[in-house]
Amino acid sequence: MHRRFIQTPVSQFLLFCNNTKINFSLICISVIFTSHYTYASNASKSDINNSSINNISDSVNVLDEQRYTGSLLSPSGAITKAGILALEPYLQSTISRGAYQSDGSVKNSKHRTDSTDSFLLIKYAITDNLTIQATPQVNYAWNGKTTSSSVHISDLPVEFQYRWIDQDNAHYRPSFTTFLGMNFPTGNFDQLNRSLDAFGSGQYTLRFGLHSQAAYEIFHRAIRFRWWGVGRKPIGHRNIKGISNYGTDQGFAGTVRGGLFGNAGFSFEFGITKAWVLAFDFQYDWAQGTHIKGNYNHQRYLRHITGASHDFQIAPGIEYNFTPAIGLIAGAALTVDGHNTNDFIQPQCAVNIVF
Repeated sequence: MHRRFIQTPVSQFLLFCNNTKINFSLICISVIFTSHYTYASNASKSDINNSSINNISDSVNVLDEQRYTGSLLSPSGAITKAGILALEPYLQSTISRGAYQSDGSVKNSKHRTDSTDSFLLIKYAITDNLTIQATPQVNYAWNGKTTSSSVHISDLPVEFQYRWIDQDNAHYRPSFTTFLGMNFPTGNFDQLNRSLDAFGSGQYTLRFGLHSQAAYEIFHRAIRFRWWGVGRKPIGHRNIKGISNYGTDQGFAGTVRGGLFGNAGFSFEFGITKAWVLAFDFQYDWAQGTHIKGNYNHQRYLRHITGASHDFQIAPGIEYNFTPAIGLIAGAALTVDGHNTNDFIQPQCAVNIVF
């Protein structure tokens, strides 16, 4: 039977060598050497890569691939890449359960004030380390007697955030960011028709603080921690008249000077899966007293300093992150202790979108 000769790449190569009278042995040696070197080189690289993956896949890769929305109370640090825009609309309702007294006990009232608030967290990365943030907010309040006359805007916070140290998951190094900005007095604060229309301070207020963030691997899951401390200092004093945010009534004329206030806390976010995350915040709020002086109808003189106050809040929440750029969080913040302040529970939800 006649066998048909089929040219293969190898036979073509041998024919080429014979026709061109190239020393076949030298070529074979060269090919074998080159192949062995290439294989060894690639095997070496593969071993290194595999070794690296085996060593860090359970730590660095898990940490880098985990998605987060951000917990309910913790501020976020500066964005890590210039040109990125992040938007996070919040909706929350504050339900008053009474008021903490100076001794820490809670006093209930039939006319507790509740409110619904919505704010939009806007962040834009000017550089890889510098971010500007603004948080416009609208509010509506009610109690057993009356309501706000309409939806009102609050003071407008604007701040710059600068990250001095980058977060490094491979070496478990936390980031470090500082904040500096101003609250602009855009909300109503005096000469009001009703006290529930007051959602502003009437004062320019300096904002400052610091923030740190790090991620670790626990039980083959990512967990992210945040620590922060922020302060607010009203600048100077403000003239006020009539019904105001400071508890004055019709006929009052005087001045107010706000005291220093702020909060500090920590949070953690534990990745159940890449998309589902459990979040928890613990926050301590504090405020110095506010100085008020003036008179009613040029007759009764008033000089008053409100007592210092504080509270402790916790805020459990759950996140679902559809993609690395879109996430949803829902939960509630509630006070667990305090004095001279409101006792409340605050259900809330937010959507985080990164462009």
